[in-house]
Parts: sequence; C-alpha cells; structure tokens
Amino acid sequence: MVHYSNDPYLEEELEDNFIEWYEIEGIRKIKELSRQLRTVFNCKSEVIKYRYRSTLTPTVNHASTTFLSQKQKFEALTHEFIELLKKINDTNQTLEQGIRNLFFLDYTTRLIKLSKISEQLFILIHYFSEESLHRHPKFLRFIMILAQDICLVKKGLYTQSSEFFEELGTNYNNLEKELTLLIPNQISFHKVMKEKKLEERLTS
Repeated sequence: MVHYSNDPYLEEELEDNFIEWYEIEGIRKIKELSRQLRTVFNCKSEVIKYRYRSTLTPTVNHASTTFLSQKQKFEALTHEFIELLKKINDTNQTLEQGIRNLFFLDYTTRLIKLSKISEQLFILIHYFSEESLHRHPKFLRFIMILAQDICLVKKGLYTQSSEFFEELGTNYNNLEKELTLLIPNQISFHKVMKEKKLEERLTS
C-alpha cells in the first residue's frame, strides 16, 4: 500500500496544476463557443447576401481547389457521421436518448469517435461559412441541416453546454427555413402535400 504524506508543498503543487488545467480547458471552451457564434453569424450573412444578390450577374463556379478538396473531406466525414447516427438511433428512441444510452452502456470508443467527428465537421462548417457560400445556396442549406444534427449531438455529449447548443440548433433551423424559401424550385414537402390535396378535391 502506497503511503502519501500530508505534504503541504505537494498539495499546493497539485492544486496549482489543477487550476492551470482548469484555466486552459476554460479558455479552449470559450474559443470553441466563440467560433460557433461566428459561424452562425457568417451563415446569416450569406443568407442575406443570397437574398439581395443581383439576378443580372451570371452564375459562375467560384470554387477554388482548396474549397473542393475541403468539400470532399467534408462529404467523407458527413457520411461517417450519418452512419454513426444510424447505429445510435436504430431503435424507437430519439437521438438524444440514444446518446445518453451510450454513456450508460459505456460505449466509450463510439462516444469519442462521435465527439471527434462532430468537432471536425464544425471546424469545416466554419471554414465554409467564410467562403462566400451565397454562391452555393444548396450546399449552404445542406450545411445548415447537418449543423442542426451536430448541435443535437453536442447537446447530448456536453450537458453543461446543452442550452447553448439547443439555441444554436434553433438558429440554424430558422436560417434553413429562410433559405429554403429563397432557393428557386425548392418546394417544401408540406407545400407539395397541400397542392396535391387541392388537386384531388378539384378532380373528385
């Protein structure tokens, strides 16, 4: 059995190390949340730019080589993310319940992987949000839909920041709805069903 003496210098050193770690972790978390806010504001700005774009300007593909390579990486990570969510949400439960069950069932590897991919996707979303996405409206809309799912995951993984990610997800949802109304030929499912019912009444 190892004996630990009540050494005040040792206790002070341990306390200093803990405080230093806590400060570093706190700064890292603040930076992450700050980046999340900048990203959603960037997306809002791109929606505004798309709304007030000039219809006289011809459509040009402005995507750079870096943009396209990052998009390929983004698509691969998105596929991996979706496959993970399918495994979590394969029963009659919500995504949040599925993530909580991972904690209870001690699926550490899956939790770490989900956390890592979510973080990588959010970093890429931030990159894209600064790359004139109003020129790629359908891709911008897809990003907003995906961001809502990542917010749900983050909400489940980090309970201390759950309210922040819930609010962030709501903002992405509102932006997605706004952009959906602006994109030409982007008819919502509810509108299609409404028109179908109207047509059935007229022809019956």
